[in-house]
Amino acid sequence: MASNMTAVATIRKVAVATMPPSSQILLRTSLSRLRCPSSTLTRSMAISALPAASSLEEAGRQQYHHRHRLPLPGGAWSASTVALATACITAAASIALSPNVALAEQSPSTAAEHNDGDDSNTEMDNDETTKIINWSGTHSITLPNSKYHEPQSPSELKTIVHNAYTSGQHIRPVGSALSPNGIAFDSRGMICLSHLDQILDINKEDMTVTVQAGARVSQVLDALRPHGLTLPNLASIAEQQVGGFVSVGAHGTGASIPPVDEFVVGLTMVTPSDHGVVHMTEQSHGPLFKLARLGLGGLGILSEVTLQVIPAHRLVEQTMVLSRSEAKAQLHTLLKRHKHVRYMWIPYEDAVVVVTNDPERDLPLAMKGGTVVPNSGTTTGRKKIVTQEDITPKYSKAEELAPMRELLHKLLKNKPASMEDVVLDDETIRGMGFGDLRDAILASGNMLDPTHIRQCNKAEVEFWTKAQGLDIAPSDQKLQFDCGGQQWVYEVCFPTGSYGLPNSNSMDFIEELLHEIETRGLPAPSPIEQRWTSSSSSPLSPAYDIVSSSQNGCGRKQSYATQSALFSWVGIIMYLPSEDFDPTGYRREFITQSFKEEYCKLVRRIGKKYGIMCHWAKLEVPSTDAEEDDDGVAESVRDHYGPKVISAYNAARAMYDPKGLLSCPLIDQIFGPVSSSSSAESE
Repeated sequence: MASNMTAVATIRKVAVATMPPSSQILLRTSLSRLRCPSSTLTRSMAISALPAASSLEEAGRQQYHHRHRLPLPGGAWSASTVALATACITAAASIALSPNVALAEQSPSTAAEHNDGDDSNTEMDNDETTKIINWSGTHSITLPNSKYHEPQSPSELKTIVHNAYTSGQHIRPVGSALSPNGIAFDSRGMICLSHLDQILDINKEDMTVTVQAGARVSQVLDALRPHGLTLPNLASIAEQQVGGFVSVGAHGTGASIPPVDEFVVGLTMVTPSDHGVVHMTEQSHGPLFKLARLGLGGLGILSEVTLQVIPAHRLVEQTMVLSRSEAKAQLHTLLKRHKHVRYMWIPYEDAVVVVTNDPERDLPLAMKGGTVVPNSGTTTGRKKIVTQEDITPKYSKAEELAPMRELLHKLLKNKPASMEDVVLDDETIRGMGFGDLRDAILASGNMLDPTHIRQCNKAEVEFWTKAQGLDIAPSDQKLQFDCGGQQWVYEVCFPTGSYGLPNSNSMDFIEELLHEIETRGLPAPSPIEQRWTSSSSSPLSPAYDIVSSSQNGCGRKQSYATQSALFSWVGIIMYLPSEDFDPTGYRREFITQSFKEEYCKLVRRIGKKYGIMCHWAKLEVPSTDAEEDDDGVAESVRDHYGPKVISAYNAARAMYDPKGLLSCPLIDQIFGPVSSSSSAESE
């Protein structure tokens, strides 16, 4: 029985053995890039994928749209996607025809429900375990199925939480397991709302949508589309469960757009306390509501969330490559002119990839030196009209990717003996997209050798230089982008003035970071990503304006100064090789050590004077007594928010989770144990 394997691992085991070596590597690379490693492949799902599939593509799409789908990309299918679809269908057939197989993410109740009456083959003992791996492959957890729950209905959720409160059983909520730091993982007990994913109400008059918290962001977008609506912003991908999406303060980019928690206008949470089910709005609960909507899963299990929505629209995206001096000089203009702005700094290269997005019907004025160039005959100061000619790429995909393919071929010809089993033929390489190529290029050399990293980054600059241009698509497509394969990522946020008057913090921080990287020769791959948002009024948000808000009280109504505050988010990254490039796992261990001990510490050291706070889903705090928190990470978080916010959150914990059943190691280390003597502040 494969009950101790993740769905991804099971697919790999079933399908890889039948594929040629080059396809095996491509498949494994693709599997490592899956966005939802905790997705469940139940037996009924496997059976549903088989009939009426007239083609491989249709079969793959059937699985994609299933409740427990593996999130494959839409549109044209690359060779890697086809390989992945092949693996999914092969695995589905094996599961459907092998009644003795039960997968990792099935709880006993789930397995029993899907056995179609055959109890003898699908019963799972309480000794069975569930293993969950986060999307970046950096954290995993295995716990007995008796401590893992997937309620099928709101009433079952209430029963589980009530029983946990009575017995003292831990029930840490987990969503799609997308957080790079595994903030939702706790070996004492977990609960996942993947079955509670209904869209409950779309209110066009109030411009809101109410969903069960287990619904994925992509499901919400799909439901809104027929109504001509969409979400105000996304956090680079759309496979998060909505509960986790808001609870950790996810964000997109846009100097006048706040993080996503600010769009929550109502919520329902089920609490392991005498309060039971609590319905909250700002009007009904004031500051407590703002603590709960970005509550790190520590105040209650979100069961329903009401979000603001906006009219659906298409975005005109421009990608351009600037020098560092140009990117610095144009920043303030770009932030004011464009709705969404993203910088990707490339270490060791005088190149910054700048991506802007603007609504098709509200484009910035076409001016000399602007980022949208008017057509011939267009008068300066007129609105830009994007034509088909504008969005026609100057280079073909093959021409754009040529520098990266050439570098990969070169590296494979000179690969070390430890990679003799790595085989990527020409056809396979031609079928790889940008992200797959970057992963393979990095893994084909010493990923801690600055010389190797430099040549990888140089090839990326050549790709982006040819990929410059305009494109247009619905906002929910343009606000998502490829984050790459398995990776370590660390992202910090800090204030940088106001929307009307930005200060120099954004550029000062980046310049100092790049100088240190390049002087010390750190193996820093591309990109160092930089985005901007306005502030959040949620007290635990990294973009909470602590200084201005302290004058009005924790969670109180924001002043104009607070609302116009501007924050910069900077993320660093180190990619991890797949098992084909690192069968022993030693390379991953060395990369992990370098990332934590050198790269992250450098960011924290530089960031102290800028008042940085790490993204909650990317904050790594040593979680065992054996690990010494020599950087004082937990203490620095407490110092950042100050005693008023820390006390308010702990008081809310005491009210809604008096036994600490929703906590996790990170929360315990930063906020301490729940104090039963505390009570939530009502002011």
